[in-house]
Amino acid sequence: MIVPLPNQIKFSELCWNILKEQGYVYLAGKPRSGKTYTAILTAEKSDKIDSVLVLTKKAAIGGWEKFIDGNELLKHKYTVTNYEQAHKLNPAHYDLVIIDESHNLGNIGKPSQRIKTIKKLCWNMPHIHLSGTAIVESPNSIYSQMTMSEYSPFKHKNFYEFFNQFGIPYYIKAMGRDIMQYDRCKIDALMPLINQFTVYMTQEDAGITHELQAIDELHYITLNDDVRKLYNVLQEDFITIINDVHELVCDSTMKLRTSLHQIESGVCKIGEEYILLGNTEKIDYIKDKWGDVKGVGVMCHFIGEQILLKKHFKNIEVYSSSAHAEGVDLSHLDHFIILSGDYSGSKFIQRRERIINTNGSNTTTVH
Repeated sequence: MIVPLPNQIKFSELCWNILKEQGYVYLAGKPRSGKTYTAILTAEKSDKIDSVLVLTKKAAIGGWEKFIDGNELLKHKYTVTNYEQAHKLNPAHYDLVIIDESHNLGNIGKPSQRIKTIKKLCWNMPHIHLSGTAIVESPNSIYSQMTMSEYSPFKHKNFYEFFNQFGIPYYIKAMGRDIMQYDRCKIDALMPLINQFTVYMTQEDAGITHELQAIDELHYITLNDDVRKLYNVLQEDFITIINDVHELVCDSTMKLRTSLHQIESGVCKIGEEYILLGNTEKIDYIKDKWGDVKGVGVMCHFIGEQILLKKHFKNIEVYSSSAHAEGVDLSHLDHFIILSGDYSGSKFIQRRERIINTNGSNTTTVH
């Protein structure tokens, strides 16, 4: 049996007051603030609910099961699955939905197929949404998160109608033409409406003191002359020959950026093949500073980097800086290293907090 913390009892009561009045509540709790059990306790307050659906990231399912399996305090039935399984589910089987890491559904513009599927499944259910990074990139992303429920405060037909009321249009020049952007908003008009449906939890509420908060330590590594030459040629010409055999063509800005990032680590992707370049500056730095020992965890963004790490290390733990950025507990690590990441601001915040645990963390330093 898991005994709830005082902050979880307090905030579940606040969430329940909003949920029972409005049918929708957003628990915006900072990473590691105790959102998961708080959401479960909120659902448990209803006598009209029998079956609860939890939609989350695949990597986070185990964290939910830890609170649910064998917990004698719970009277409801819980089904925990990942977003991608939503199309297989029958809405008639559930009375309430908890959508974890809701920011992953925070599209700007047209809804994705995943959003359409979840909306179709969950539209008529009461909603509890959770995120530690609800609106990092843009407050306008809240529309697609909240609009999956009939109890949403936004009754607009689509995002663009929402944007006409709350957005601030502006343009950037790209490929010789003006392209309108949708990330700015009338914050003073939008936030009061969001706040009516939102409960905010901080790490301080969970007892995480300043001493237990993640601290960044930057490491600078110099690439060898051959790698820098390869990097600069590719950046200037968008094409180069790898290992005198393979032609690497960067025919888009994104292909160029991802190729440059991978080259820094010593790998590139041509077609479906990952090619090791031979430079191991980052690998050597990790070996020299932390060693190939248990208790060292390394996150990286690209599959090629994971292949490279597993080739050179036998004992360290290798994680995806995307898939493992949310919903996993890495507080057991003695050293936590981020080799590379993506462009998501929310994932940047989330992955740093994986090492923080109110029951104790072996390290609070993010390398």
